[in-house]
Amino acid sequence: MRLKREEWILGLGILLLLVILNGMLIAKYDTLFSVVCDNYGKLLSYNYHVSGFDATTYSVLTEWGMKYDVLRHPLLPYLMALPYGINQLLISLTGINGALYIAAAIILFFGFCTTIVLYRILRELIGIGRWDATLLTIFFFSLAYVLVTYITTDHFGISLFLILLSVYLVGKAYKDGRVLKTWQSALLLLITAGVTLTNGAKVCAAELIARGKGFFRWRYLLVVMGCWMLIVGLGLLEERIYVYPKEQAEQKYFQEHKAEMMQKARKNHERYKRAPWVIHKGKPLGKGSLLKWTDYTTSRWETLKENVFGESLILHEDYVLDDILTSYRPVLLSYHSPINYVIEGLLVVLLLVGICCGWRERLLWMCLLGILPDALMHIGLGFAINEIYIMSAHWVYIFPIAIAYLFKVHSSKFIVHSLVRLMVAALTLYLLVHNVSLIVGWMQQPPVSIAFWYD
Repeated sequence: MRLKREEWILGLGILLLLVILNGMLIAKYDTLFSVVCDNYGKLLSYNYHVSGFDATTYSVLTEWGMKYDVLRHPLLPYLMALPYGINQLLISLTGINGALYIAAAIILFFGFCTTIVLYRILRELIGIGRWDATLLTIFFFSLAYVLVTYITTDHFGISLFLILLSVYLVGKAYKDGRVLKTWQSALLLLITAGVTLTNGAKVCAAELIARGKGFFRWRYLLVVMGCWMLIVGLGLLEERIYVYPKEQAEQKYFQEHKAEMMQKARKNHERYKRAPWVIHKGKPLGKGSLLKWTDYTTSRWETLKENVFGESLILHEDYVLDDILTSYRPVLLSYHSPINYVIEGLLVVLLLVGICCGWRERLLWMCLLGILPDALMHIGLGFAINEIYIMSAHWVYIFPIAIAYLFKVHSSKFIVHSLVRLMVAALTLYLLVHNVSLIVGWMQQPPVSIAFWYD
């Protein structure tokens, strides 16, 4: 699809901001991570701490392997195979590890694509004007963890693009009075779920709203079930081939050195009992493989106030981008200024009013139904609730889409429309200045190593 002039201008403008921030991140870590060494993974784990995001992509680009959680990201390693090959060529020619630069190029590409897809959703599917769509797209990229998502190497930037692409393709087909062809829907599901398994549910949610009863026709339902079985099966196969042998080797080593390992475990228990990754974990619902990641003790109300609608949108002034598992940043952190709570309240009000304005619109329901599993998983069961803001890419796009319906409903009322537009513009300016200034300040600080925990 050819890009229009207005899309180029908007996309390149946001890309420029992201290029500057990514350049600063590279400058911060270049000396540390542009090396070729045997313990590169350990080097990353000791020194890369950007909120709770992982540096797994840097590791995969340096030494390809199943280093992601293969059950949750079964296709992601293969998507990194070509960039890995490019990095190996760079290493052989220059002796420099270009993982930082290649990862930045990948995330910048998806940042640009996300800009275009969101803009098209607002313009073509919701039908608001050019300036309103431009304003809401900039507003979206002013939100704290949208900016952070597109300066980090984790998978969330790719996931966000695929989620919005799914909404756009399914929504556009519905607007044109049709549905996606079965093979198109299957391919979209396979790629989206292959990058992040749970995001496949968003494709299914969008198709359910678009197709209605047609979603449950046995031929289509059989294809959907087949796609899920294929993706889950691939993850299980990868775990069996790549992960299980390592676990068996570790178990064998433990049994052969049981006394030594038990002594080391007791020593580490005493040493780490006040470590951040211990004290910042809530109490789980059980000890099973999945239940151990749940949390029933962390306050849901405080989480919504300080993290979901707080840190996700407006960075806290203290402990900027600190990882709660490697630093003593509190799980629940309050703002110093009441202005930030006023801003947070206005954002939530705009969201709720926008949802009310678009209540009958299927596109909005595609998004709302898609983020329901995330709400149940993170707020209900408490999965990763202690760092829930890093999951923002999976749901925060509801803000510009809902507010777009507020714009659309009042488009004929000049005064109301102008007041809402002015409010969103003021919020965007505040968020950009506040969030970017804190991120830039963090960029100028030297990397912090946690190697002392293991020395």
